[in-house]
Amino acid sequence: DLYPRFGPTMEWDTGAAQAVVEAAGGRVTTLQGVPLRYNKPDLLNPFFMVSSHGLADLWPRLI
Repeated sequence: DLYPRFGPTMEWDTGAAQAVVEAAGGRVTTLQGVPLRYNKPDLLNPFFMVSSHGLADLWPRLI
């Protein structure tokens, strides 16, 4: 499964959900494949992709 997010979110919108996704083997990354970072000076998240375990390494090659 893939979930692209192209709308604005803040760190507090994604932190708990990212923990659940990663505990299940998925990933939450920027569109460049970098994991989302927290405790930044700017609390606004970049656009990101949530991917299941099977697609975590595949999706960057699709875009």
